[in-house]
Amino acid sequence: MPGARHFSALTVWKLADEVRVETFKLTSRPRYARDLKAQSQTEDAANSICRNIAEGFGCETHPEFARFLGISRRSLNELQDAFRGAQLKGYVTVDDCARIRALTRRLYPALNGMLAYLRRTPGHGKRSAKRGPKPPPPRTDEQKKDRTD
Repeated sequence: MPGARHFSALTVWKLADEVRVETFKLTSRPRYARDLKAQSQTEDAANSICRNIAEGFGCETHPEFARFLGISRRSLNELQDAFRGAQLKGYVTVDDCARIRALTRRLYPALNGMLAYLRRTPGHGKRSAKRGPKPPPPRTDEQKKDRTD
């Protein structure tokens, strides 16, 4: 099976984007939206999940991509904490966050699985396909003797 040609084809990005859509639905509610700092931090965390997956997809190697997926996972933790704070402030209820919780229960394993794959295959990636021909072997004693410089 061929790899994805665009980050938006990745299951992890699709799930993260669903989380982002659901996040924006909640943060656009008047009570939440009046707290500009809380709204901004929550939306930034949701955006960061998707953006880091997209940025990592453009990396040259699997270890580089894995680093960005790790950041996405941390942003997902940040998002969950932001919603906990919003619950404490009365901006959303536990029930309001049910869809996001369900999505995160799918997104965590997807991120972890992709991270495991990337870490298991560090030599794969775009760079390995672009390396080109091997450099010539070092000169032999015979070749060094014939040098004119």
